[in-house]
Amino acid sequence: MAVRRRFMLQAGTSFLLTAGGYGRLRALQNPNQGQSSLNISKTLADQIQKQGYLRVATEDDYPPFEFLLNGKPFGFDHELLARLREAVSFEIQQDIVPWQGILPGVKQGQYDVALSAVGITDEWAEFLDFTMPIAESTIAYIKRKDDSSIQGVKFLSGKILGVQQGGISMAAILDLEARLQQQGGKLRSIKQYQRFAQAYQDLINQKLDAVLHNIVSLSVLVDGKPAIFELGERVSRKLYAAWAVKKGNRELLDLLNQLLQQQREQGTLEDSSRTG
Repeated sequence: MAVRRRFMLQAGTSFLLTAGGYGRLRALQNPNQGQSSLNISKTLADQIQKQGYLRVATEDDYPPFEFLLNGKPFGFDHELLARLREAVSFEIQQDIVPWQGILPGVKQGQYDVALSAVGITDEWAEFLDFTMPIAESTIAYIKRKDDSSIQGVKFLSGKILGVQQGGISMAAILDLEARLQQQGGKLRSIKQYQRFAQAYQDLINQKLDAVLHNIVSLSVLVDGKPAIFELGERVSRKLYAAWAVKKGNRELLDLLNQLLQQQREQGTLEDSSRTG
């Protein structure tokens, strides 16, 4: 069974968004309620002790999951990382880096965990193992509020679209292309960006017609800037995001899943259907 399908059955995912500010999150409720230590295998404990710490990588520009505000890290994953630090006795070192360096870093052993909202795809499952999902990661589009030429997915035919280089939005292009072909349309041009902020600026400046990104991040952006952007339809099949470790590192995966299951039981991870 494909990894994508397997995880789509695990629907208890969320992100705890507020409706107002860009990338703002409601504080995770009752941080110590029901919190217990996590069970760590001797093999994993020995590995971490030998290394001296667990090394995790997070993004620097991926609201509402991970972002910097006045040079300080904020976001849902950072709050979950704080919970992980409370629950273990070993040191956790965090590197905050651009997206393009995270998954290759895990694959090469530079990082132990991609503690980011990594889209669960069959391609990445070839060298990664995923935790239980933390959020929906289905790809949708945004357009300029004043652009009346796009009234649905089929109107993306012939448009210039922006995606993130190496991200799940780029992987969703195949879904979008197939959908447009079924409707007699076709893709025109795809521009790749290292950072979504650059794509959003090009959209404002009419160098792009739409930007593809996950439904959660786009919802937050549009909530914060409703006079500028308008959220469009989903363009991909339903997808989820999770943390990731190097393939085969099952004991570390089990430790992370223990934490996430605790948060789910405490109500931190809620139904993600509020994204619409």
